[in-house]
Amino acid sequence: MSDLRPVVIYGASGSTGRLVAEYLREMSVPFVAAGRNKARIQEVMDKVPGIETADYEIAEVDGSVESLTNLFQGRKVVCNVVGPFLRYAPPVVEAALAAGCHYIDTAGEQPHMLKLLDVWGPKFAEKGLVVSPAMSIQYALHDIAARIVLETPGIDTLELASVASAIPTVGSTQSIFDVIRADAYHLADHKLVKYDGVVTQQLAVPGSGQVLMGTNWGGTAMPVFFRDDRRVRNCKMFVAMQNQDIWKRVVDLERLFKIALQWLPEEKLYPVLDRMASGMTADSPPRENRQIQRNVDWCYGRGNNVTARVVIHGSTGYQMTGLIQAYAATRLLGSDYNGVGFRSPAQLFGHRELMGVLESYGFAHVTEESVS
Repeated sequence: MSDLRPVVIYGASGSTGRLVAEYLREMSVPFVAAGRNKARIQEVMDKVPGIETADYEIAEVDGSVESLTNLFQGRKVVCNVVGPFLRYAPPVVEAALAAGCHYIDTAGEQPHMLKLLDVWGPKFAEKGLVVSPAMSIQYALHDIAARIVLETPGIDTLELASVASAIPTVGSTQSIFDVIRADAYHLADHKLVKYDGVVTQQLAVPGSGQVLMGTNWGGTAMPVFFRDDRRVRNCKMFVAMQNQDIWKRVVDLERLFKIALQWLPEEKLYPVLDRMASGMTADSPPRENRQIQRNVDWCYGRGNNVTARVVIHGSTGYQMTGLIQAYAATRLLGSDYNGVGFRSPAQLFGHRELMGVLESYGFAHVTEESVS
């Protein structure tokens, strides 16, 4: 057995990477904090609470398949938190497979997840490895809610929604802007059906009386997770922010992209999108406050003559993401997980068990309603 530290956080200098390190330290898991700038990583690690008790090292890599493969050799799990994933994930996935590592990330981009499902999933399965995206508040919470709903026999239609009071990280904002130019899908009668651009919908927030405007948010992970689940005929999801300026900016950006930007080659388009994204999130956000950064996520299920609804109230989504990543890495170091190849978070660890972890840390609480 290798004596190398078994878990790699790729993107450890970012806000999310710092939180993953925090929870790996708490779970006594040795790790490598990796990224492009060793000095920046050290600066960030120095701010992790209790880091002096952690078993970790810092590695600087250039992001190429070769450098990443060399780093990953002999390790067990790669936690990729470098977004936007449409741009930066491919060499990380390739290197993880080449080195024989499980791969998890925090991605929310539907095209990236579809490629993991259809292209990389079978390759990882052949090697007995797991590839699991969206190991984060989006969309692990919704994955949990949907699978609790599906415990009611006869449910075949899932309608999901999310409302958050959050400050997006730089990478998250860039990802939002990136998916504007990609096709987005929902599941209808067991088939992925393309949306006609950005679609908006009013969302009635359970228990609050609020009605907020949300968008289809690039399609979300949920239609991907349930595409091949024959229990589910239809699945779609909408996302709203308490800051309602965000959906307006997304709609405006789509209009601008169609009119003026879609003709630009990627090397010129990305800098434009990044400058626009920096207008929403100029720097790494401050650490969340659970009295302020709260979220409500829900799934409504329908069958011919049955309904069910699950609501999850939570807080501090990025901290939840750090916990989910660390917990997933810890589980993957053993043998107690479900299946190989492409797996959703709740598929991989069990939806009740994953929810129990979040509840045990006081981050979330689930309520259920079922009518049969």
